[in-house]
Amino acid sequence: MGTNASPNVLLVVLDSVRAANCSLYGAARETTPYLSRLADESIVYTQARAPSNWSLPSHVSLFTGLDAHVHRVTVHDRLRAGHTVFEALAADGYATGLFSENGFLTGRDAGLADPFETVVGVPDDYDDRYDTTTLDPGPDGFYYADRVLTWSAEVDGPWAACLNLMDAHRPFEPREAYDRWGDDRARTIQSDLPIRWEWAFYGGDRPCWQLGALESLYDGGIRQADAVLERTLESLRSRGELDETLVVVCGDHGDGFGEPGRVPGEPPAVSHILPMHEELLHVPLVVRPPGGTTGERVEELAALTRFPAVARAHARGDLPSRGFTVERALAVKQPVTADLRERFERRCDPVRPYLEPSRAVYENAPDTPRAVRKRSYWGDTGVTTIVHAPGVVEHREPIEPETVDRAFRDGDDDRDDDDRDGDADPAHDDRDPVREPLAGRQPDADVEAQLAALGYY
Repeated sequence: MGTNASPNVLLVVLDSVRAANCSLYGAARETTPYLSRLADESIVYTQARAPSNWSLPSHVSLFTGLDAHVHRVTVHDRLRAGHTVFEALAADGYATGLFSENGFLTGRDAGLADPFETVVGVPDDYDDRYDTTTLDPGPDGFYYADRVLTWSAEVDGPWAACLNLMDAHRPFEPREAYDRWGDDRARTIQSDLPIRWEWAFYGGDRPCWQLGALESLYDGGIRQADAVLERTLESLRSRGELDETLVVVCGDHGDGFGEPGRVPGEPPAVSHILPMHEELLHVPLVVRPPGGTTGERVEELAALTRFPAVARAHARGDLPSRGFTVERALAVKQPVTADLRERFERRCDPVRPYLEPSRAVYENAPDTPRAVRKRSYWGDTGVTTIVHAPGVVEHREPIEPETVDRAFRDGDDDRDDDDRDGDADPAHDDRDPVREPLAGRQPDADVEAQLAALGYY
């Protein structure tokens, strides 16, 4: 059990959950009732942004504090040892644990599991009460929450854990108790689609209205993830550990259900990995410091890359106020390469709109309180938009893509200056890029099958 001097650290990642579909942020469906109650004793960031549009690069950024264009870890790479906050906390005497069915975290040799002493992925055997799905067989989020609780109860001293919940990740199969908005038609649409269903919509095989049916199931998945979060935190509270724990709850990216692009030539948002829409990058972020706090809403720009600095500060006994706020946040998409590119080429004509590079830079909007300015491009076309709230976006004037790229270069210069001045607080001081080739290695058959079940192959 932790102490006030060395609080526990719990990072809960609501995989694929976007802010716009959380009732905490105003969604009409009550998808996050527990998160809304937790907000009364937490800090809620209303303008938090993910560093990338899918799990692997976003988690590397969460663990290292490095922007995705700096660490450059994608499906072809492996994170080198010695760059994550969990390794730094372990060196300070923390027990560390990672709990998820996400194969990029706990199965594939991408280096994300290496910093943890305890890693719990998809088990060979488990209690049937956790097996609630058919399209993606295996235990749901309650299993991983219970493993975190069992593990942490046995730790003698402070602990730091990442619990990644895939309940709102496709395929969307919430338990009946949380499947509040789906119906038989939605379930039939999903079961008739391939797990990787972007091409069915991008290629014109399926009408986009069916994405709305899938979103109803997705909202049930968010409701289930919220219930898993409740079990986890309220169990810690009953054990007297919640007030000795820094809790950070966030989405690593969102999901798309046919929302139109805001840059000319940008395809609609369908699932994730490809799009760079706000539906993919505007994510929930709720922080409950040790002992809790009176509910506070922070409306300035915030970035998930601040997690290592915030966690290290709390481990030292500091209590940073609004520790996730930033002057600038950067986001990138993975280049469409290899098998992914071949699939787009087979299904989409013309294919070029789906292969374009894209970047986004966020700053607090000048002269517009509680809003952020997004400058982004898709291919050769860029625009500025003002984001007032999740799903509330105001279109502004076109810009040259070079203005976005220049901000990325300025960000690199700023980071180097911070390191020289000693003001930066990443997981480690070594800010060299952490790219290391996988040397052509592929995941073993079991892990590849697991990732395929989640739509990654």
